Amino acid sequence: MRRRFLLLDVDNTLYPPSRGVVELVDGLINRYLVERVGIVAAQVAETRRELRRRHGTTLRGLMHLGTVDADDYLRFVHAIELGDLLSTDPVLAAMLDRIPLPKVAVTNGSTAHAQAVLERLGIRGRFFRVYALEQLGYVPKPFPEAYHAVLRDLGAEAHECVLVEDSLANIATARALGMRTVHVGAADGAPAAADVAIPSVLELERALAALEGGER
Repeated sequence: MRRRFLLLDVDNTLYPPSRGVVELVDGLINRYLVERVGIVAAQVAETRRELRRRHGTTLRGLMHLGTVDADDYLRFVHAIELGDLLSTDPVLAAMLDRIPLPKVAVTNGSTAHAQAVLERLGIRGRFFRVYALEQLGYVPKPFPEAYHAVLRDLGAEAHECVLVEDSLANIATARALGMRTVHVGAADGAPAAADVAIPSVLELERALAALEGGER
């Protein structure tokens, strides 16, 4: 294949959203704002909307305001029991093994959370590098700086990478930088922000073949 690196998001990409992992994390973010930041529960939803609007994510907004220790926040919001939600996925592992590209995880979660998810799915050994918020300088996708940090460390150009993601916002930035993109979780076809769309990551081989075919 022509691409040098396959960049894969973790949550809601390597497993379906129906597993409920993100919902549990979201609930813990709300708890953190009440218990650690002191925001009234009734104001949490509006506070988070405003932080995301101004700064992209709740964490980045809290860091900008100087009201949070990033590592404490990440430990708190990712304190979930993955064993109740995820299990080893041999079909996913076999599919990743068949794709002849170095695989990199790029996530807006913490390093510990990303590693735990990959271990639980039984695919940690398929990834030679994991870029979580700590490695991204706490600047999340879809900010261009997050992608530039990954590219610098890999010694790669954007056009040498394929990003596999469930978030169209994250895809839009990557594509603008020159990456090819695969949207996971959509019906067949290509949403405006992505090059190819697939309903499940298990169809990634087909998506990559479509990208290759479109470049000939």
